[in-house]
Amino acid sequence: MDTRLAYETLSQILSYLKEDQSALVQINRTCKKLYEVSLPLLFKSPKFETFSCFESFATTLTETNGLFVRNIDLHMVPHRWDSFRINNLLFTLSEKTPNLELLNLDLCSQLTNKALIKITKPLHDLRILSVDQCELIGDESIEALVNNCPYIQELYLGSTHITDNSLNLIATKFILLTHLHLPGCEYISEIGVDKVTSECKTLRYIDLQDCYNVLGERTFQQDTLSGANARPDIPLIFEDDQWEDIDEDDEEEGEEAELEQGEEMWEDAPPAYRAID
Repeated sequence: MDTRLAYETLSQILSYLKEDQSALVQINRTCKKLYEVSLPLLFKSPKFETFSCFESFATTLTETNGLFVRNIDLHMVPHRWDSFRINNLLFTLSEKTPNLELLNLDLCSQLTNKALIKITKPLHDLRILSVDQCELIGDESIEALVNNCPYIQELYLGSTHITDNSLNLIATKFILLTHLHLPGCEYISEIGVDKVTSECKTLRYIDLQDCYNVLGERTFQQDTLSGANARPDIPLIFEDDQWEDIDEDDEEEGEEAELEQGEEMWEDAPPAYRAID
């Protein structure tokens, strides 16, 4: 190959293949120069199709290669929810990836507070964390998270067991937080949400769907967004009730209308169909 090309030029060329890991693997094995250029791209956002693939990556990753890892996303990895090995694998992985910026652990159901505390301890530069539907996660891990990962910008805590204590910490400690997702968090109230929306100055989006202890959108906005620190620019996402009550009279009228419509269609049907009667 032409060894006169600069590393920056080769890196720019290979960046077009950043989503094609199989191609990057082949290029990585070509020569020493391409090996060095492709290495950061190959390890930046590894893709895992199976749990065994992730397990192999976590156990064979070296501390040198781990410095290139920026994103770990497990939300498409099957059987992550029923594996008791997930905690130890994440321990091993996080120790080797201090520059990690995104960690998605959605539906890792065996993830515990103590495990998450240990996993995030070396991840000082983490920007995005998702533990949606990790129902063993609660206030204990959030208390450690605000110290371990102070630069969090997006936090996904859907269906966890956090309370207003966690929201108070989030409001005062995560000074860069822009997105907060709390759908299905049944142990928080409008008091904690008020704290977040009024004191978290960088917040731009908050999701409160199925948070049954938080008042409805209209009442909540009246109570929360009327103070001196009101943030009317924050979209407050609540789930609208799609079901409407139907009176018995309306139900009977609807049935009569359907019956009349069916009789008209039957009269207009071709003879071959009406002969069945």
